[in-house]
Amino acid sequence: MRTLVSIALAALALPVPLAAQLTTTYSGVQKDGGKTVPATAQFSVQEGKIAMIMTGLRSARLLFDQKAELLHVVSDDDKKYFDLDKKTVGEMSGMMANMQAQLAKMPAEQRAMAEQMMKSAMGGKQPEFAYVRTNEKLNVSGYECTRVEGMRGSDKITEYCGSTSSDFKISGDERQTLLDMQGYLRNFTITVKSADEATRAFQWDYATDGYPVITRCFRNGQMTLDLKLDSLSRQPIPSSLFEVPKGYQKMDVNSMMKGE
Repeated sequence: MRTLVSIALAALALPVPLAAQLTTTYSGVQKDGGKTVPATAQFSVQEGKIAMIMTGLRSARLLFDQKAELLHVVSDDDKKYFDLDKKTVGEMSGMMANMQAQLAKMPAEQRAMAEQMMKSAMGGKQPEFAYVRTNEKLNVSGYECTRVEGMRGSDKITEYCGSTSSDFKISGDERQTLLDMQGYLRNFTITVKSADEATRAFQWDYATDGYPVITRCFRNGQMTLDLKLDSLSRQPIPSSLFEVPKGYQKMDVNSMMKGE
């Protein structure tokens, strides 16, 4: 269920006045150890709805319904999913804040022991994530883009190449949908032990202009995912794309967090 526990997406470019849905598709490779397989991704956004579908070493999707305040995290490999709602996300945020407050009250020796236990169980406290914009320009699928690195301390965990082409513009409402979804993920992913490529793919700096035409992931200095833009479309999207496939088993997120 590793993919179920860690999927993440980031937000899009600055808001612009364009009321039209956008679907972009990507292809490339995913690597794990000595294994390399073809990988694909489809990212669809419209006002109030988001769908990301990814295939590779694992197959998963992320489906967000802004009006229902619900995020479906789906594993297509084992046909299971769980839901994140506003209440659950708030509880996770409160849990982390309470844990930090309790740690601060402990004597130094006990605090060190507790922090080590948390590090083993949850991945520990990590350096703050930051985007580092480079001056490198690339041309991908006919679009000029600027390469940006996603750094956690001195460790590069992602990079993308962002295009400012008007072809990728979305409306302010669509961008808000993306920002709302990211809020759900932010507090959830800090409680998991590690993040796989689905977490780090399609992260980009929504504070600056530029839509990713390349998205890459890294682990221990090695590239583990490399996706490049294949196509974009403004055509209507079937409503079924934003729904959990029929027959999939719903998992209890609270039980998952307890390791049950």
